[in-house]
Amino acid sequence: MQSHEPVLSVDLTAIQANFSVVQSLVGPAVGVSAVVKSDAYGLGLERVIAPLWDAGCTSFFVASLKEAISVRRHLTQADIAILEGLLKGSMKVYRERRLTPVCNTLAEVVAATSEAIPYALNLETGFGRLGLRFEELRSLIHLRRQAPDLVMSHLACADDAANAHNRVQKNRFTGMCAMLAPSTPRSLVASAGVFLGADYHFERVRIGSALYGLNNAGLTPNPFKPVVRLTARLLDIRQIHRGERVGYMGAFLADRPTRLGIVAIGYRHGLAWQVANRAFAQLAGWSVPIIGRVSMEYCAIDLTDMPAKLARVGAWVDFISATAPAEDMARSAATVPQEILIRTGASCARRYRQAPTGRHP
Repeated sequence: MQSHEPVLSVDLTAIQANFSVVQSLVGPAVGVSAVVKSDAYGLGLERVIAPLWDAGCTSFFVASLKEAISVRRHLTQADIAILEGLLKGSMKVYRERRLTPVCNTLAEVVAATSEAIPYALNLETGFGRLGLRFEELRSLIHLRRQAPDLVMSHLACADDAANAHNRVQKNRFTGMCAMLAPSTPRSLVASAGVFLGADYHFERVRIGSALYGLNNAGLTPNPFKPVVRLTARLLDIRQIHRGERVGYMGAFLADRPTRLGIVAIGYRHGLAWQVANRAFAQLAGWSVPIIGRVSMEYCAIDLTDMPAKLARVGAWVDFISATAPAEDMARSAATVPQEILIRTGASCARRYRQAPTGRHP
């Protein structure tokens, strides 16, 4: 039975390749962790982790304890760190399932060490979010508590290599880490930060966006393989006259006789409402404008300039592809590509191109 549900296709082999790209960039002395938080950026946590393990990834960062338990269910030997911090009522779960909370406050560190729970320590170096500040770290040193398994922070401006705040944060991080045991592994950068240079890599990098083909640093050419393709069915083709309007509030006014396509994708499926009259889809190799307001279940595309014989009801229309990456849609929607992946991944049918399988301990 033919379905009108949009499809987000995920290339698991490309995710493996992108992990290997980062490994080659940082070299064998630097560990590479996979950030699979928020259901692997909407692409399906349980489908993504096994191919990453097969590619050589043994360390994973997740958003929540629930996600950590899901990873542990499939990967019994992986190192799993939980970004949400320490949940005091879950000490037994951390211990029995060998899960590592990322402690974001001094109180969390005290609670973890009181129960002899291994932990990672997050430092606030200028992001303005979570983590211990300098004075809190100094207090921790005086408490003489169990040392963390990893000390980490996060760059606010890594997407902009020329931004001076990157070096400010790196210097703060280096200085704060010097207060800890010199053998404590350090991690500062995520995907874009890898390209700031080896002095930012420390002992571990944490890669999320890059795994999923996103080019946060805006590199040309993109060193990462495309991972996702978002497609939807062309439901109807109709002709409208010059002067007719399309969609809610008549947001598009035809200035010529126009061949209109109606596509089964809307903002319910993660197609941003803001892309109306700003973005393009692809059909049979032709770029076609998205016109009129995006509605809940449908959008309209202008087929006038492409050969009529190529536009057929039931055809698949591409909204994200190798030649139209998520970054393009994000710019049209005034957002970031990570949001595009999460929204479409949560709302569309997901299909997977399988990676070669291995043994998953």
